[in-house]
Amino acid sequence: MAFRTRESLDTNIILRIMLKDIPEQCLRIQDLFLRQGCVYDVADLAITEAVYVMQKNFTRHEVVKMIKLLFELPDIRANFGLFERVLPMYLENPKLSFNDCCLAGYAALNEAEPLWTFDKDLAKTSGTAKLLG
Repeated sequence: MAFRTRESLDTNIILRIMLKDIPEQCLRIQDLFLRQGCVYDVADLAITEAVYVMQKNFTRHEVVKMIKLLFELPDIRANFGLFERVLPMYLENPKLSFNDCCLAGYAALNEAEPLWTFDKDLAKTSGTAKLLG
């Protein structure tokens, strides 16, 4: 088995991979992925930041589809367990922000419930959050 190094990708790289909107940068990313023996970690924060940018121009369904395609890339490593919980919640609850869905998913995944909040919509729909007060 070949030794695999781990590197990380920032939000701008993630956006270029999903949007394919700047050809010159997309070619550089393609060259990066052609290197042998490397996997790329994507931080939760990079995903949430990318969603924040994309939801200005795309529907929730389109955003989720792009994230799922990103996660299908063989050399991408991310917090798949978290996003398996977050993406359906984000689609099913239009009143919740992606960040709220991440907070609720994180609480459930880490058995750190309830997630205390003042957000009535989050408490009502997440299944993990509880209204404080």
